[in-house]
Amino acid sequence: MKKRLLLLVSLCAGFIASASADSRVSIYLPGRSQAVVVNGATHLGQIALNPALAGHTWWPGTVIAEKLATAAQLDQQRQLVARLGALSAELRQDSNDGLANSVDQVRSQLAGLKVTGRQFVSMDPDFIRLEDGADRKLSGDYTVYALARPTSVHVFGAVTPAGSQPYQVGSDVSDYLDSHDRLSGAEKSYAWLIQPDGKYRQVPVAYWNRRHNEAAPGSIIFVGFSSWSLPSAYQGLNEQIVSLLTHRIPD
Repeated sequence: MKKRLLLLVSLCAGFIASASADSRVSIYLPGRSQAVVVNGATHLGQIALNPALAGHTWWPGTVIAEKLATAAQLDQQRQLVARLGALSAELRQDSNDGLANSVDQVRSQLAGLKVTGRQFVSMDPDFIRLEDGADRKLSGDYTVYALARPTSVHVFGAVTPAGSQPYQVGSDVSDYLDSHDRLSGAEKSYAWLIQPDGKYRQVPVAYWNRRHNEAAPGSIIFVGFSSWSLPSAYQGLNEQIVSLLTHRIPD
């Protein structure tokens, strides 16, 4: 527990440091490879109100990441991919090739994922201006990923095919999964819904427990492994994958 607390303090250090410290913020706009660099901003609101972002981003999915947190997240990704590789090898030793193939497919998805050290704060200028404590202090190196309003929803996990599909107004999570087959060992009754702001929850998707849970544009739907299919040493695997997906760099 103590180590976890120290890690959380480290990842959030950029937002709790002294306002007098310098910051460097690289802003990546949609369709542009060259970043707009802002030096010396002391508070989050100065970035949200920067003319470079005005009219060029969709606030619910705009991501700000901190350099040290990005390094930590990339390390988490490497560890998770390695863990999935170890699980696949164990399953093949037990002649469980079907589940091993499923694990390999999810491993491939996560190995190709672009992640960053996302700070789970709103970049919306109105929210920052009106909400007490929302205008966080900045210190260190940051990257902001702006994006146009998404037109798709992303499906990951133990399903085929995985990938993006068009966003449909009012569609339920189950609607997006209707066109996907579950892989061996996949959870069939629940899926994880990760909204563009990084918030997530497990939602029911089977015929017997289905409830309407609408996915916003740019959301991620993750179909994990059922608890009965995983060895006891891997029972927390779905939660680890969901955590990594919340740090995905938006398209």
